[in-house]
This record gives sequence, C-alpha cells and structure tokens, in this order.
Amino acid sequence: MLAMVFENDAIYLIMENEIQHKDSITGLLKAGSRIIASPGCGSPTTLLKILNRASSNTPDMHLFSGLQIDYSPFYESVDQKRLKYSTWHVMSQMRNLLDAGVAEYIPAKASQIPSLIKKWKIDTALVRISPKDQMGYHSLGATGSYMCEAVKHCPTVIAEIDEDVPHTFGNRIHESLISTCIKSEEKMPEYKIGSDIGDSGEIAAHIIKLIPQNSTLQIGIGSISESVMSQLLQSNLESLRFAGMGCDPMSDMFDSGQLANNASDQNPAILSVELMGTRKIMNFAHENPLVSVVSSEVGHNPYHLGNIKNFISINSAIEVDLTGQINSETVGFRQISGVGGSLDFTEAAAR
Repeated sequence: MLAMVFENDAIYLIMENEIQHKDSITGLLKAGSRIIASPGCGSPTTLLKILNRASSNTPDMHLFSGLQIDYSPFYESVDQKRLKYSTWHVMSQMRNLLDAGVAEYIPAKASQIPSLIKKWKIDTALVRISPKDQMGYHSLGATGSYMCEAVKHCPTVIAEIDEDVPHTFGNRIHESLISTCIKSEEKMPEYKIGSDIGDSGEIAAHIIKLIPQNSTLQIGIGSISESVMSQLLQSNLESLRFAGMGCDPMSDMFDSGQLANNASDQNPAILSVELMGTRKIMNFAHENPLVSVVSSEVGHNPYHLGNIKNFISINSAIEVDLTGQINSETVGFRQISGVGGSLDFTEAAAR
C-alpha cells in the first residue's frame, strides 16, 4: 500500500507494510535459511517462538545471534537438534548445549560481526522494532550493534512491531527494508543490574578512585562492572559520558546531574550499542538526543572510541596471571563468556 506524506512543502511516497497474522511468517522461513536475530532487550521473542515451532517441519535452518537474555523461545529446537544455533556471546542458559556440542561458539570480536554477516551469507533477519513515524521510519530501539548492518544486508527482514520499543537515535530503518511484519505478543526482555555487595563491591570502590572527572566510561556486563555503576551514583564524579552498554543507572545519573547534558553528534552522553535494562532506561532513551544507539561499526570501533578524550574501559576477568595475561572467557575447557566488545574497548582505551 502506498501512502503520501507532506513535509516542508515536499511530497514523499512511502510503502506501507501491513501487519500480517503470525501464521503467515512460516512461509518466509525456508529450508536452509540462515537467520540472524536481534540480541538483548531487542530480542524478537514472538518471532523466535514462531521459528521454534517452524523448525519441526522446516529442516536445516541455522540461527545466529549475540547475547540473549532469555533462550527459552528457541532452546527446545536447538536442544532437539531441529535448529542449528551459533553465537559469539555465551550466557549461562546455553553453556550445557555448548559443552555437548549441540550449539556452536564463534570466537569473534563485536567489531567483526557486521562484516561476518556477509561472509556467513545470512539471508533472513528477525527484529523487534518500534511503530513507524510519519516518514515511514522504525527504530530498532534497544539494539544497534550488528543488526543495523543485518537489516541492510539481508534480503528478507521480518519484524515484530512493539509499541513499547523506544524511538532512539542512530538506529532507524525505513519500512522499505522490511519484508513483512507482525504485532509483537511478548514484552521486551529486561535486564536487571545486580547489587554491589561482597568482593565485587570492594573492587568497585577501588576502581571509582581511579576515575577522573569528565570521563567517558565503557561498562561491561558482570558483577564488578555493575557494582561500579551503582557506586558511581554515590560518588562526586560529574560530566560523565558512557559508551557500549546503556543501563538504568545512567538515567539516575541524569537526575543527579552527573551525566553530561550537552549532546553533540560526535559524542553524545550515551553512545550505546545496546540498551540493557528495564523500562527506566527505555523511557529515558525515547526520543532523547543525549542517547544514541549505534552500529558496531561505530560503537565497537577502536579508532572512533580511541579519539574520545578520557575514554576508560571497565570489564571483568576470570583470572590474571603474574605476567599480566588475562582470561575472561573460559574456566578449564568450558566456555563461560565470549569475546564480545571487550577487546575492541581495551584497544580503544589503549590508544
């Protein structure tokens, strides 16, 4: 369906995608499809459940994704070997399947994923998006990272439209890129930061002392990094900016006056590849110029991040030896986590 939009005395013709019934999606999931799904709080839960069911009758489909907060929408099909699954970000729910060789771990830096999507010949993207604006643009909301490039590369883009997805800057896609869409039936996944207690809290207290004013901080996932976020709120640090993950305490820092509040295109207060939190950060990010959710080609780019003044990367490790070598991925032969963006951020901070 074509729609006509008037703006600044100009006339635009845009293609309107009509929302389809969810049962119609299975026809687009073909045998041998190579599929990529949005990660984190942007995970397309409704579509993943459809994929899980479709795998019973559609052989040889292969799903790729980064971090998933909840694997239950498709876990059964992977466990029963109806669906092949590859990931570059290991979470606890998937470790047993990785140990058994049922799921595949890909050791890749976050900055490499956009180019690897082409090498892997991914043909179908599953995304959770906001309703479109008057110019026909949807937002990927909580996610940027590899999905900004996936929707441009994949010939088939299947979207679930969710009214709770925030309109964020840096990751908007035009409806002409979308093959078909359905209404989301599942709430956005939420990620809740842990409390700063025990050893993590003590380590975080030491880290806080090392952070100067007017810094741009990259905070990773894990108890120590998340304890740092909690303790930043109690510190006297001001004019803070963030890169990498955007999370709930950043909204609180805006309220407390600690977050830099002068946005610019090159260095917004929050330059995020993923928003990982609850409704608090999603509501804060909605149409907020202080927040950009961007592709890994920007947000995991060591050259771009390395040019930011006072860029500091804070990530966790499993063990460090006396020569300074760091292991943050394995315990023995067991894969505990993935490379993720840690190497990209470390390289950026070292520049």
